[in-house]
Amino acid sequence: MLKRALTILAVLLAVLCPVFSQGAKETAAVSSQNEALSSFSFTDSLGRSHTFEKEITKIAPSGNLAQMIIATVAPEKMVGLSSTINDKAMFYMPECMQDLPQFGTFYGKKANLNKEALIFAAPEVVIDMGEIKEGIDTDLDVLEDQIGIPVVFIESYLTNTAEAYRNLGKLIGEEEKTEKLAQYSEKALAKAEEAKKQIEKPVSVYYSSSPEGLDGIPTGNFHGEVIELIGAENVVPSTYSGGGNIISLEQLFIWDPDVILLAEESAYKTATTDPRWAELSAVKNNKVYLIPSSPYSFIDTPPGVNRIIGIYWLGSILYPELYSDIDLEKEVTTFYDLFYSYSLSSEELSELLNTRP
Repeated sequence: MLKRALTILAVLLAVLCPVFSQGAKETAAVSSQNEALSSFSFTDSLGRSHTFEKEITKIAPSGNLAQMIIATVAPEKMVGLSSTINDKAMFYMPECMQDLPQFGTFYGKKANLNKEALIFAAPEVVIDMGEIKEGIDTDLDVLEDQIGIPVVFIESYLTNTAEAYRNLGKLIGEEEKTEKLAQYSEKALAKAEEAKKQIEKPVSVYYSSSPEGLDGIPTGNFHGEVIELIGAENVVPSTYSGGGNIISLEQLFIWDPDVILLAEESAYKTATTDPRWAELSAVKNNKVYLIPSSPYSFIDTPPGVNRIIGIYWLGSILYPELYSDIDLEKEVTTFYDLFYSYSLSSEELSELLNTRP
């Protein structure tokens, strides 16, 4: 009897062991496949490739532009800021950004990156965004070696805003959100291109971001890119230096622009009340505008995606007949909802668009 029982057991083991073995192999294969699916490679705009073991949930920006763009997509994934966000702008930011530490910036005249603080925050990736400059790949490789954290660069400028968003979405696993922002950006840029083709005589524009209103942004400078994008003529020649240029009021009279755009309320007050400005064509024709700037300027500072809504705003001012199909109030409301996750009240919208306070 015992011999028979042992025989039956041996037969069962012979049958079941391969099954168990196969099951274990399949389980291991599924586990391995899941691990492969959770890891991914990303090649940045400089051709530098990185492999990440899982979906990215902790991000640090390396500069102000990256900070601004990431905040429109995944503020909850940010572990710190490149620079302080003033109270006026922070009003529009989500609560999760209120108490983030500040790391400083890696590039620029005020570069002050605190590498120790950055390492302590333990981001899974550091993201830099902007225009490609000579030697940037080497700079980022050095930074990456110093902090032991992947540093990824995504090229971003006004006319490639949609591409920049899509690349960012792929990297941080937010493709659904970034696609909406990309499509909105593409639509605005396409409108500017369409309207520009119909312009017969460009409107001449002077733009100053200074409190006094007498430092002009020259032609070709990215700080005034929206002006040229929509087909207006910047009266400040490109021969002026790359940044703002202190000019005389006499020089402004020589240029005598059709429209004056000012970033600061003090400059607007001077231009519209100081008798020395009174004979300028723009002043006489009530064509002096204070640029909306909450949380960020519609034209500049930072030169980021905030300028997308600037296309509709400035286009509607300079070429109302070409932008007659644009409901500016609706577009501004939509933009704030999509990009800042903020619902403007009717009072806030009215105050924002009151360009002659």
